[in-house]
Amino acid sequence: MSKNYSRLLVDNDISRREFIAGVTGLGVSVAGANSMAAALSDQPDPATGSTAKIEPGKLVRDRTGGELVIDFMAEWDVPYLFGLAGSEEVGLLDALVDHDVKFATAVHENCAMAMADGYSRSTGKTSIVSLHSVAGAAYALGQVVTSFRDRVPVVICAGRQSSNFRGADGFLEAPNLHDLPRDYARWTWDVMDPATIPEVLRRAFLLAEAPPGGPTFVTFSKDMYEKKVPKVEILPRSRSRVDYDVAPPKRHVNAIVDALENASAPLIFLGNETIRWEISDEIAGIAEATGAAVALSNKIPVTFPNTHPNFIGADPLDKELLATLDFFWSVGAPMFLHGNRSPEPYISRSVRTFHTGLDEEQVARNYPVDSAALADIKATAAAVLRELTARGTRNSTKWIEGLASKRRIGIEAIEKRTWNDTPIAPTRLGRELDRIIGENAFVVNEMATSDAVVTNQIRFDHSKPYAERRRNFDATGGVLGWGVAAAIGVKIGNPDKEVWCLTADGCLNFGMQSLWSAARYEVPLPIVVFNNGHYQANRYNFSRYNGNMKRTNRYIGVNLGHPDIGYVDLARGYGIDGERVTDPADIAPALQRARDAMFEGRAYLVDVKIATQGTGADMDYYDFFSVAAQQKLHAG
Repeated sequence: MSKNYSRLLVDNDISRREFIAGVTGLGVSVAGANSMAAALSDQPDPATGSTAKIEPGKLVRDRTGGELVIDFMAEWDVPYLFGLAGSEEVGLLDALVDHDVKFATAVHENCAMAMADGYSRSTGKTSIVSLHSVAGAAYALGQVVTSFRDRVPVVICAGRQSSNFRGADGFLEAPNLHDLPRDYARWTWDVMDPATIPEVLRRAFLLAEAPPGGPTFVTFSKDMYEKKVPKVEILPRSRSRVDYDVAPPKRHVNAIVDALENASAPLIFLGNETIRWEISDEIAGIAEATGAAVALSNKIPVTFPNTHPNFIGADPLDKELLATLDFFWSVGAPMFLHGNRSPEPYISRSVRTFHTGLDEEQVARNYPVDSAALADIKATAAAVLRELTARGTRNSTKWIEGLASKRRIGIEAIEKRTWNDTPIAPTRLGRELDRIIGENAFVVNEMATSDAVVTNQIRFDHSKPYAERRRNFDATGGVLGWGVAAAIGVKIGNPDKEVWCLTADGCLNFGMQSLWSAARYEVPLPIVVFNNGHYQANRYNFSRYNGNMKRTNRYIGVNLGHPDIGYVDLARGYGIDGERVTDPADIAPALQRARDAMFEGRAYLVDVKIATQGTGADMDYYDFFSVAAQQKLHAG
């Protein structure tokens, strides 16, 4: 793993000069490195010589550690503390009483972490989560992985035993708790003095936000929240921001443009970093000038409008397409986010290949490249577009026209063939959603095998400005239970926006508890369950194994029926109304009722019974044994 130069600089383990030498060695331009160093070290950038008025810090006196955390949040305009209350955090929670900072509670830490993640994804603001001891940290770890994979900035605070009780093997003691998520955190720290809390939180925010970004994890002994601090300074937010505008080297831009000008079949591949940095206008301009196709990496939300004529879908890495390529540019995308190693390289060694991003652990990691750079993808795309415009580049669009036409015809044929199917076709449900969801709504989805309906059936219109376009949120980490809680966080952060949650039944089972938070905080959220009664992604993978399960059509651990799960009943148990839909004619009225409930200020769940698909779709086998029968046998 490469050095984390941002962490080393903030911790004063390296000098500014060493930081600049290190990151420029990784491909960052000198100007970009100076800008990053200035933000991280809170020193003026020598390249700009800025003389802007310096905002003073705030001195606070006679405050407990818990009060310092809340004071810091108030000063830095962090309005919500997501979490679940625990005894080790009493000093923190007590400080919230009669305070404007609000506690957004969940009944499971998995949900609290996902709520914070959704809030940060949709607002661009770093959130804070409070977890209870090793139990809460362990419960939340799956969603910590989700935030880490998508580089979402979240500061995580975990309580632990008092410092004078450590080593006694007390209740829920974890001697190395701060190390628990080390592989999935940008920075971990154990607070050793309550007077350092504002400084530690500032570092946690800086390193969560510094490119490529991601969660940071700080532990607080119980007494660190409770001890009084006579006097301490809280540095202002204005002097603690990281500049993301890391300009690309000119040679990288020229190499991309030179190759694009000579390409007859170019593909631009968008990945995780487009979740955080919006670049659809720049990519559209490049695609239109060069005839390049635009595709999304696996599990990436629709960060490029799917109505654009150059868009060819999500993860379209089929052999026929790949064989035609002569240019491939990965823009903030891993190469490649799949579950298994391909027997042959996806991209031929003869294809001109480029990779741009701010994640030094991904750029040029898996494939040989003609040019790679650690640079801001928005700045790079803008620079490429400017260079293309200056040169007057205009390539043929025949290649992309054929691809786009083939994709559109295929989608329409499936919709027409399955429109009135029972069980309901996922494509029909997707198209019905497209008709009722607002034109500038936020769509949060978590679906393992039905996610293609978001890419193919729900329109994200390129003819609208970005601010007026629908936005899509998805997670790439593969840890289930994110969707509903994340949608709640999105709505908390964007109360003026129409927010919809689309979730698969298997995913919902991992995060059902989040419905309680939706009811408690009166979150107006339509929740649509794509219910095929299977862990369908597992069945797909099991069938590829070509073993006994495929031969017998008996896929172990896949069937979610017997008993059938009553998601509407479960939702009502959490205080949310809903209904089940089995007839395609009933989809539109049910979605309208969900929309009406949203505008009345309520969450509403629509459980839609959709068709299973793929090999083994007709399987009704389920692993079964009867403990009751064994009881009778022993009793007899």
